[in-house]
Amino acid sequence: MSKRDKRRRRRSLIDDEAPLERPARSRERQVRVLFVAVEGAATEPDYLIHLNHEFGDGGEGGDARHPFQIHPISDRNGLLPKQAVAKAAEKAREGEEAWVLFDRDGADRDGDIREALAAAADVQVDVCLSHPSFDLWLLLHFQPFSGAQSGRSRNVVDKLRAAGGAEAFKDYDKRNDKGIKGRRRDALRGRETAAVANARALVSACEHGGCKAGKAHTGQIDRRPSGESPTKPGQWSARSGHAPECDPIKRDPSTDVWRLLVSLGIV
Repeated sequence: MSKRDKRRRRRSLIDDEAPLERPARSRERQVRVLFVAVEGAATEPDYLIHLNHEFGDGGEGGDARHPFQIHPISDRNGLLPKQAVAKAAEKAREGEEAWVLFDRDGADRDGDIREALAAAADVQVDVCLSHPSFDLWLLLHFQPFSGAQSGRSRNVVDKLRAAGGAEAFKDYDKRNDKGIKGRRRDALRGRETAAVANARALVSACEHGGCKAGKAHTGQIDRRPSGESPTKPGQWSARSGHAPECDPIKRDPSTDVWRLLVSLGIV
C-alpha cells in the first residue's frame, strides 16, 4: 500500500461530522483557510469535507499543492443565498477566505440571488453559483451536459443516476438521501479533472457569447480592507469567466464550483 493510499485510509476513518479547528500557522507551508457557506444541509457540506480529507494535506513530491482547510458553514434548515453570503463574511477573519455555494433552482429565488450577488461583491465573498443546482456539478464528474433546465433539476438527477461509473448514485435524492459519503464519495474520486473540463466547457458555450472560461479568476482572494470602494456586482460575478453583462440568472446550465478546485490546486 502506497503512502498516499495509507493517508486516504486514515482520512476515511475520520468522523465526517467532526468539527474543524483552525490550523496552526506555519512559516514553511501556511495552510489556506476557507470558510464556505452553503445553502444545502447535506450534499454540499459532505462534498467539502471530502475535499478536505482527500486533498487538504497538500500532497507530496511533484503532486504537492498548498495545504488548505475548508470550514463548511451550513444549517439543517438550509440557508438562502443572501444568508449564506452573510454567514461566510461573518466567519472569515483577516487573511481567511470566504466563499459561498448556492443554486439558482426556481424563479422564486431570483430576487434573493441578485441581492446575494450584490452583497458578495460588497464584502468580497467568492460565489460558486450552480444553475440549476449542485447536482449538475456531480453529474459533470461522469459526463458532459448541455441544454437549459429553467431551474429544474429533475433531468440532471435522472442522468446522474444513470451515468456510467455513477452506480453509487442510482438512488440519489430518493427518500431525501442526497449525502456524499461512502460509495458516492469514492465514485467521485479521480474524476475531478473531467468535472472541471466539463464545467469550463459550459462557460464557453454560454449563449451570451462573451463568456470564456479562460477569463475566470481562480487565484486566492485578497479581500479588500473595509472602507474601500465596493466592487460592482457585474465585475465580481465575472470572476466566473462569464462576461460582466451576462445575467447570472440566465447562465443555464452552468456551475462555478470548478473554480474552487482550480483555486485550491486540486486540478
